Amino acid sequence: MNSASTVLTGLASLSSKQLVNRLVRATSPQIPSLSMSRCTGLGLPLAAIIKGDASRAPGLYRGIFELAGCRAVLAGTSIFELPDARPAAFDHALNEFGWLHDLTAGNTQLYRIFARGIVAEWLELKVYKTASARRPQTLAARLINWIQCAPFLLQGASRGFEVSFMNSLTRQSRLLARRGVNHFSPTNRLMSAIAMVYATFGTTGLESLQKTALNRLSHELDHQILADGGHVSRNGQTLLDLLVLLVPLREALNKALIEIPGPVNAALERMLPMLRFLSHNDGGLAVFNGVSRTGAGRIKAVLERDQVHGRPLTIAPLTGYCRIAHGRASIIMDTGMPPAPGRNPNATCSPLAFELCDGPHRIVVNCGSRQGADAQWQAASRRTSAHSTMTLGERDTSTVIDNFFTSRLFNTPALITSGHADAEVSSEDHGSVISARHTAYAKAFGLVHERQLFLDTNGIDLRGEDSLVPEVPAPDVPLDPAFAIRFHLHPSIKATLSRDGACVMLLLPNKVGWRFSARGGRLSLETSVYLPDSKSARPSQQIVISGVAGRPDRVLWAFKRIKTAAKPRASEGQCAPELPLDAE
Repeated sequence: MNSASTVLTGLASLSSKQLVNRLVRATSPQIPSLSMSRCTGLGLPLAAIIKGDASRAPGLYRGIFELAGCRAVLAGTSIFELPDARPAAFDHALNEFGWLHDLTAGNTQLYRIFARGIVAEWLELKVYKTASARRPQTLAARLINWIQCAPFLLQGASRGFEVSFMNSLTRQSRLLARRGVNHFSPTNRLMSAIAMVYATFGTTGLESLQKTALNRLSHELDHQILADGGHVSRNGQTLLDLLVLLVPLREALNKALIEIPGPVNAALERMLPMLRFLSHNDGGLAVFNGVSRTGAGRIKAVLERDQVHGRPLTIAPLTGYCRIAHGRASIIMDTGMPPAPGRNPNATCSPLAFELCDGPHRIVVNCGSRQGADAQWQAASRRTSAHSTMTLGERDTSTVIDNFFTSRLFNTPALITSGHADAEVSSEDHGSVISARHTAYAKAFGLVHERQLFLDTNGIDLRGEDSLVPEVPAPDVPLDPAFAIRFHLHPSIKATLSRDGACVMLLLPNKVGWRFSARGGRLSLETSVYLPDSKSARPSQQIVISGVAGRPDRVLWAFKRIKTAAKPRASEGQCAPELPLDAE
């Protein structure tokens, strides 16, 4: 390596490990040293609101660990010393100890002894010294899981195990106070702040740090939860993960008559309506910006504890989403640009992508992300073509930079765009309209993508219009690039292209039919994949409208629920969408 490379490497290392951390420390409340404080016992009960799965406990007891989409079976060895190489995601999930909740749900003495044995083995083998176990996000998750499962683990335990367990909680809390609360990633900082509150209230011995831990949590929530209730990552799953921890924490503090800082309460009252906003009528999250689990059950558990029941907005301008719902149908659209580098490791290039849900059935989706996916799948899932929106000239709407420097600075690829997006929602007697646009293609092609969606009040008629508008003044760029408008379909949808290629018939699992039709491009039905809520990619289909920009100047399309039981014949006249968007 030459001297110039050495200098650049040093600068990258300094930026990521020193400059950023020093900036964070200089502007944030710090957790005092824990050198004089020790965890001595259990404190305030902080039970998880998402219970484990008792049906998984027998498998764990037999040595079958299924984590992060991977499966490991013990054969006379420790789970921490398996001979075969495992994906990093498996090690992270193993060291987070979230699977302890499944054994806790089993709630037998046999499972309790087994769980204690795994924890004792983890301590004896000094697994806590490994890079995976020391990651701030892994460390914070493990601290919370240990505290939540501590009553189960310690019931009937020997004094020696209890002392070892508490000593380890002390060491982990000290490490998290040094590393996690100063991490570059906003999500990691916030999760670390939550874990420190769990540690100071969930154990005895750290009471002197409770006020500082709450102040640190207030600071992070103030800076990371936007005014419309979204998280700076723009990821609904991150918002849900935070609420799963914050809601029971607030309940426990209220029950103990402990004053909760105003910023914590204010953040929660913004976050809960936003969770409703990002959820479809099937109860699960819309799949945008790296969502790998739709989490309907977790959302239900959180919202059941919502005392205020704040109504969600139709537009979240800071988080960058719009939502309209009528009848059984719900539509959620991405009307923002990727978050700043470092805020979301799974951010996507997906402006103006949308999803359509009919009651409990999703119709139009995005490919989403898969938990524990390798780098190739992650790269593919962040592309514009993996979303239900328009691509121009086979280009993404953002430039993806993935190299040594982005890895050192952000621990993730950086998505850079020169464009912006904006949107508005209007409602009338006959339905609601989302009008949105983005300029991500303006520099390369001199064109602005505009999209309008209209949903009628019955939720059975969705009409869309995509147009490419020349930017003024027009830059000196080649004109008339090829475009493709994609509508990725959920794997449960059966799609059939009509013989004349004029429309696509869609059959839902409940045998309800929808018909898709379009004008302004060539209609085709192609293969696709759906990644969330599965250990592997699920095959699906996508509707594609392709053509050349400017010929014509707009594309009109429509999804309409079929009212009659008789199967209609596909013809040009039948399938033409009733446009323009204004209802007659």
